[in-house]
Amino acid sequence: MAPSPTQPAIGFREYARFLARYMKPRMHLVLALGVTLFINIGLMLVNPQILRSFIDLAMAGGAPSALTRMALTFIGVAVLQQLIGVLVVYVTENLGWASTNDLRLDLARYCLGLDMSFHTSHTPGEMIERIDGDVMALSNFFSQFILQVFGNMLLVVGILGVLMLEDWRVSLSLTLFVVITVVVLMRLANVAVSSWETERQSSANLYGFLEERLSGTEDIRSNNARDYVLNRFYELTRTLMRKTIQAALKMNILLNTTWVLFAVGNAVAFLISAALFRSNIITLGTVYMIMYYSNMLNW
Repeated sequence: MAPSPTQPAIGFREYARFLARYMKPRMHLVLALGVTLFINIGLMLVNPQILRSFIDLAMAGGAPSALTRMALTFIGVAVLQQLIGVLVVYVTENLGWASTNDLRLDLARYCLGLDMSFHTSHTPGEMIERIDGDVMALSNFFSQFILQVFGNMLLVVGILGVLMLEDWRVSLSLTLFVVITVVVLMRLANVAVSSWETERQSSANLYGFLEERLSGTEDIRSNNARDYVLNRFYELTRTLMRKTIQAALKMNILLNTTWVLFAVGNAVAFLISAALFRSNIITLGTVYMIMYYSNMLNW
């Protein structure tokens, strides 16, 4: 079950079809997720506006009662946003588990329909790790894809739209930053894919080895093969550890690149906001709001 080195890369359309196949039977959950996601994003866009108004009113010497109302409104929106966020996670987890259970069933049926040459070349432990362990690794794809990809796309569009209403220069600069970041991350997206594939294969090899040896403990004792089995176990464990470290290090390249790009984006937003503030084009509250939105892009 090792990945073929000549296997073509899977495109976005294939991922979309794969996702739709297992999402379609649960459209009610998908629709519920869409509604809660829109509400959650709307609340995320509203709160910085309240903070901006609070800061500007405080700088202008506004009445304490008005400031108190704004503060309570901010707290209320924040609490509501947390409650909606919990609901979103609940729906996505249900969706992810139900979809991956269907995938496990389809994969098990497919494997059971293969000829004996397949079953003799793959141990039961390896089959369990592939059918359950690999599918478990896909659970985030089902449960978080809409939340992380579609939701973040809506959030970015909403942020850039709100900033366009405030000042086109800020919106344009952050739009260029977002485009550059997306291009860079897309080029680096596959940097760790092959390493994680070999890591999953190493994990399957280890669990296949353990299943066979645990089912043959009496034969191992009678043949005095304990030292051999332990040496093989250590070899497979070391291999899995090395493959996991290699994959994690390559993944860190992507993560560190992301943090550097976001730091540059924050710096650009701060410099433009500071220049506009010094020119009396925007208020201090608007500067804070822009930085708040810029940090939200990092999420």
